[in-house]
Amino acid sequence: MITETGQVLEVGSGHAWVACRRQVDCARCAEGRGCGGGLLGRLLGNRLHKVRAMTRELPVSPGDRVLIGLDEDAVLRAAAAVYLAPLLGALGGGLAAAVGLPGSEPAAVAAAAAGLFLGLGWARRYSRRHATDPRFQPVVLEKLTAEGCGPAP
Repeated sequence: MITETGQVLEVGSGHAWVACRRQVDCARCAEGRGCGGGLLGRLLGNRLHKVRAMTRELPVSPGDRVLIGLDEDAVLRAAAAVYLAPLLGALGGGLAAAVGLPGSEPAAVAAAAAGLFLGLGWARRYSRRHATDPRFQPVVLEKLTAEGCGPAP
């Protein structure tokens, strides 16, 4: 389970909007000298992001500090849908054209592009279909006390 702490902003029916502080991987990136993650954060200004998390009958109210979590399996499935499907579509389209029309490089490139766009379309439909699926949603795991959660975002 991937977890993150945050502060509840709003509460709805069965969900809460939680503000979480963006995390930076290393000290160099935080200073803006690494890969640019810290610089990008400073350019964007706001280092907070809002997450819609399911509450699962846990009573929360605005201002509460909470621990939210997302199953690793959900992240892996989403990554496979977004990255692997278009890649396989492009490779499959290019390979099919190369085998079906040997020596026709423009046809292979066009088929690879078509396969890429078909894979992107499938990934978009997949993400829309699973946008409200509880298995792919962050969940409020517990309310935190002020001492145990560090500084508020």
